[in-house]
Amino acid sequence: MLEDLSRDECFALLGKETIGRLVYSDELGPAAVPVNYAVAGQNIVFRSADGSKVRGLQNGGVAFEVDHIDYASRSGWSVLVRGTSEEVEMEHVPELLRQIDGDVPLPWKKGIHRIWVMITPNTVTGRRMAGVAFEDFL
Repeated sequence: MLEDLSRDECFALLGKETIGRLVYSDELGPAAVPVNYAVAGQNIVFRSADGSKVRGLQNGGVAFEVDHIDYASRSGWSVLVRGTSEEVEMEHVPELLRQIDGDVPLPWKKGIHRIWVMITPNTVTGRRMAGVAFEDFL
């Protein structure tokens, strides 16, 4: 059984996780990469080093997806954010940090991650799937 989630439910679920997939386009086409993130108000923020991911964000719209699966109960949820991204100027980072509810995103990859990126949602959609049994498909 699929249940559509409200925007508020989506943000509540986003606030419970710390890793999502950033989807963008670069010169090779669509790409999806995992990033550590945080929720700041109604925006998604993450840190990055300079590279293809940051350059790809300049090509237009982005998507951000987070999900949680419970294999034992065959249930879970998925939230998809579609919007735009922008690099946060360093002088605005302290203000951004005050908006984060929870921990600041810490990259796993070694290196200097001085670039802060904020995704501003245009749409936020989500679905929850509750316990579907294999027998339901027979």
